[in-house]
Amino acid sequence: MSLDVVAVGLVCADVMVRPVEAFPERGKIEVVPTIELHMGGLAGVAATVLCQLGAQAAFIGCVGQDSFGDYLWGRLRAAGVETGGLRRVAAHGSAATIVLIGQDGERTFLHHPGANKETSEDDIDLDLVSRSRVLHWGGPSVTPRLDGAPMGRVFERVRALGVKTSLDTCYDGSGTWLPLLEPALHHVDVIFSSLEEARRYTGRREPEEIADFYRAYGADIAVIKLGGEGLYVQSSSEAFGIPAHRVPIVDTTGAGDASCAGFLYGYTRGWPLERCARLANAVGGLTVQHVGGAEAVTSLDDALNLMEGGT
Repeated sequence: MSLDVVAVGLVCADVMVRPVEAFPERGKIEVVPTIELHMGGLAGVAATVLCQLGAQAAFIGCVGQDSFGDYLWGRLRAAGVETGGLRRVAAHGSAATIVLIGQDGERTFLHHPGANKETSEDDIDLDLVSRSRVLHWGGPSVTPRLDGAPMGRVFERVRALGVKTSLDTCYDGSGTWLPLLEPALHHVDVIFSSLEEARRYTGRREPEEIADFYRAYGADIAVIKLGGEGLYVQSSSEAFGIPAHRVPIVDTTGAGDASCAGFLYGYTRGWPLERCARLANAVGGLTVQHVGGAEAVTSLDDALNLMEGGT
């Protein structure tokens, strides 16, 4: 079976608590209306949303031999994601995040990296990737055995196979920043980066400057995610902004990860750049109206309806 996208990197179980405006006093209890379990992670969400849009996607990464691992494997399978590249490891539990969501949809995270620490260059099956149009890496800094030179080598190899490459940056709690990406940047076709992360990776402030910085390494397309302000997109031939849809915000978790899937859906079908960006924007607009990043987009029609006629 041919594939549109193989996503490699972060997948985790998100335990989502809302609304939370303050921590309870130490040793005390605070009753909350909602605690839910959802699938999260840059690569896991992207693969899931791609399948829900109607694409063919596979996932490569690691989960533990635990109940969270069972849940994540099941969620990927239920969405139609090919999971032959999902490895279960005994050395670590599955990655998990406690997500505290405020009334305005803003999130605070407590993250356990877990089995994602084990995903390595050796996990990337080049035969599987060669059947796809794009290899998408979601999770620099949270997949440490891929950071730096390993993913640079992988991207170089898969491009030699005629497969495009894409990269979605992640916040780097270690403070290392650019060295985690730099080897891969020389071999990336599309880079996605949230504004605040991008400022730290690049040392630039404005979206245009950030896109210039990334593209100077050779990327064809830079997509800078601006949160509530939408997207800034730059290629060798065009540059433009797309304003965010004005929709009720429940939870912003995973909206950026899902928007990458929207963009890649169009990209793998040869859509014009602006149409790819508009679909990405609509997917993000659907996602923020629900808790969790992977469940809000149930069909391509839903996203197209918001893209073509939504607010």
